[in-house]
Amino acid sequence: MNAHEDADGPGRSRRSALAITEVRHRRHRPATHRVGLSTFHVLVDVDELPRLDREVLGFGHNRRAPVAVHDDDHLDGPRTGSVAAPDGTTLRARAETLLRERGIALPAGPLLLLCHPRVFGHVFNPVSWWFAHDAAGELALVLAEVSNTFGDRVVYVLDTLEPGAQGTVRATTTKTLHVSPFLPVDGLTYHFVIRPPGDTPGTRVLVHMEVEDAQGTVLDATQDARLVPFTSGRLLRLMLRFPLVSLRSMAHIHAHALGLWRKRVPFHRRPVPPADAVRTRRSPASRVGRGERREH
Repeated sequence: MNAHEDADGPGRSRRSALAITEVRHRRHRPATHRVGLSTFHVLVDVDELPRLDREVLGFGHNRRAPVAVHDDDHLDGPRTGSVAAPDGTTLRARAETLLRERGIALPAGPLLLLCHPRVFGHVFNPVSWWFAHDAAGELALVLAEVSNTFGDRVVYVLDTLEPGAQGTVRATTTKTLHVSPFLPVDGLTYHFVIRPPGDTPGTRVLVHMEVEDAQGTVLDATQDARLVPFTSGRLLRLMLRFPLVSLRSMAHIHAHALGLWRKRVPFHRRPVPPADAVRTRRSPASRVGRGERREH
């Protein structure tokens, strides 16, 4: 995979990019319901974070800044019997530790993370996507880091990737984390179609997910992210266009839940989290609201 041109430094390039994202959800049963949200994400090569911190005005890595990525917002957390990496370790080391616990070696190539950044100190990522490449630059595995509004987090390792049409890959995994009170945990399967990061600005990162039970598709969701260069000017424009990204996302989640409740979609209480779940240090529910509202 190649790198994107960097307007902040003539003759230099980065794999990292900013992403203008459209998120869409469609509920099919027992009632139909559709919602959409425009937002922005960052796609960072985790090894480029110190450089982005130095070179992009308004962006910080592990420090206060208008827009920031903090290592402690991802992957790590207290787990019984875990050898999870402690605070202060790099994102690459955290990913390596998590995969080693599952008997998988982290590929040696670029490791890219697509996520919401902190904006003025606040962040909530319903899902963060990790794209791990081998030494030749080919996509080797994907991590889906899913969080609910109670502060529980599970990482699904998608290491069996089947080639699809138009440069996509397909993957399947069983749902284990309670995310929405309007969906059960047991008996559901996630089917993903993923178009991973490409080689040039303007490329789209696309993740389409279908949630299925024994009767078929219950809902589908699509995250369509258009990549643009990670520059100071672009970052400022996105901050003005999409202020307080995570708070907008949380408001969207609660409005979506209200719509499902009004349509009398059955409610499922939160079960005990799975054994491999991580408890995050700062639950978004403690700041934004006690209920859990997100679909999936």
